[in-house]
Amino acid sequence: MPQWPSLTFEAEQCQAVLGKARLSQGLLLGKAGAIGLEGLQSQIRDALTDEAITTSAIEGEKLDPQSVRSSIARRLGLDADGAPPAEGKRNIEGLIDVLQDATLNTSEPLTVERMCNWHGALFPTGFSGMTRIAVGELRSVPMDVVSGPTGRSKVHYSAPPADKLQDEVEAFVSWFNESHPNSGKRPMDGLLRTALSHLWFETLHPFEDGNGRIGRAIMQLAIGQDMGQPGRIVTLSRQIESRKAQYYYELERAQRSHTPDITPWMCWMLEQIALASDFASETIDHSLQRIRFQMTMFEQSLNERQLKTMKKVLDAGPKGFKGGITTRKHEQIAKTSTPTAARDLIDLEERGLLVKQGKGRSTRYYPAIDGWAEDLPAPSGDVVN
Repeated sequence: MPQWPSLTFEAEQCQAVLGKARLSQGLLLGKAGAIGLEGLQSQIRDALTDEAITTSAIEGEKLDPQSVRSSIARRLGLDADGAPPAEGKRNIEGLIDVLQDATLNTSEPLTVERMCNWHGALFPTGFSGMTRIAVGELRSVPMDVVSGPTGRSKVHYSAPPADKLQDEVEAFVSWFNESHPNSGKRPMDGLLRTALSHLWFETLHPFEDGNGRIGRAIMQLAIGQDMGQPGRIVTLSRQIESRKAQYYYELERAQRSHTPDITPWMCWMLEQIALASDFASETIDHSLQRIRFQMTMFEQSLNERQLKTMKKVLDAGPKGFKGGITTRKHEQIAKTSTPTAARDLIDLEERGLLVKQGKGRSTRYYPAIDGWAEDLPAPSGDVVN
């Protein structure tokens, strides 16, 4: 990239999309205020789970959602729903360490040491796959960003040389801390700063591996510093993963540009921030619906079996309890007989708390909340989630 690191962008061209992102952010802040700090805790758990799963998915690694969710819930002091944590999986726990630090410790400055600690947490064994790498320190080797199979790979971008890396990273860290919206030094709009910080870090590519995950953690840190508590539920990795091909295209276009102008990248990232904020708003809408539903539920005299199953379903969320509630699932959760389980579910439907789909062996139930029922074929087996 010529004239590196003197990156520039046209502020006027970014204004419209920045305004849209700020509007989405404002709506989210209002809803977060309505749900309160206690209500946000489960949102933070789910957001951290999404962030861990999707930031790994971008790198081609698939994590077990239940284990990740359980580990995060335990760290936050929330109910883990009996799911097994990711114990023994040091790389998963390390990734959660990184995301938890970046998302929750937003008052702490970014330092080279902090980033190196994140890198060490991502690679606790000293290996990336089958390859030994330098862990917890800046790379000492050249770095080309490539794609494609071995022997036919394509070089997209050559990162700054290793002998200049320490100064380059320190310059980035100084800018990041001084551009904090409340720094009093060189403050920058928080959303513009979020977009720029990711490109700058990824262009440095300061580690032998893990740069994508650390770069996205830096974005989460930046958005949290801009928004406060509600920023913890804006999952930028989830949004990027849903636009992964476009993400890599925009990143490569900015890095390979023949000018230092990064306006297209800034506008694209601001659009993703707006969409991520919209998604976070939708999750709060679901939470508010769930709270109202629970108030209605507790006004009725449900038995312990019904309460146990309903709590499990509501805690799992609209997408977390696949296949709905079946007689078999309720029977296993409540430790009861098949006839009793069937009567319990029929009673909940008659009370207006559940809606039924299907007939006979294909019957399943969903909470009577908008957006919770699935328009899908009945599951082939009754497996408890």
